Amino acid sequence: MNTLTSTEDPVAFDWLASLLQTTDSAYPIGGFSHSGGLEGMVGLEWIGSVEGLRRFMHQEVAETLANVELPLMHMAWEAAIHDDGALLTLLDDTSEAARFSAEQRLASRRLGMQRWTLLEKLHARRASEEWQGRLSILGQHLPYRHLCVVGGVEAQLLNTPISAAMVALCHQTVTMVGQAAMKIMRIGQTSVQSLITEMAMRYPHLVVHAKSLELDEVGTSLPVLDIATAWHETANARMFLS
Repeated sequence: MNTLTSTEDPVAFDWLASLLQTTDSAYPIGGFSHSGGLEGMVGLEWIGSVEGLRRFMHQEVAETLANVELPLMHMAWEAAIHDDGALLTLLDDTSEAARFSAEQRLASRRLGMQRWTLLEKLHARRASEEWQGRLSILGQHLPYRHLCVVGGVEAQLLNTPISAAMVALCHQTVTMVGQAAMKIMRIGQTSVQSLITEMAMRYPHLVVHAKSLELDEVGTSLPVLDIATAWHETANARMFLS
């Protein structure tokens, strides 16, 4: 029996299955090998409590999302719409330059490269030759393949509404930090989920802010995070890649 009503159009939600797949924790881009800078903050004893983790999420994590990750993702989506390879290269270069430590740059590249590889291996199989051709051409303009830039291109190619893709990136990033916290801090699942729920209320505002930025406004000034990630690069022992 067909349970669809006359107002339901399953084709209108073709993008949703792809978005759920690409943002699922089981999607192997390696996100949970990284702590988003949290391990360095804990290692330097700058975070040691739930309240410290809350401040980190609302300050360093939110600022990085609002002023680097999300605006570059949005601009990459727009560049992909117009097949603007020169702009994509500039955005990828900007993403490289906006990250203080080598570890931050390498982490973003690793995640982005793996996500691009999966885009080629999994999603190109069901696409037209024209789609595959665009994917190949756009990829030639991404020297580093930073995650946020790849995410913007992916959203355009998979017809994902950019706001939905941007919220998904917020959720992935915050969840990555939350999962890392449970491994390196005395904090339980309920406390982490409470913070993730709290952060989720900010996602629409972060997206609106990110969409308002021009390219020359991209960047952050987060010296505490920069010092922590630089320290983490040479730490005697560590659990996460970044």
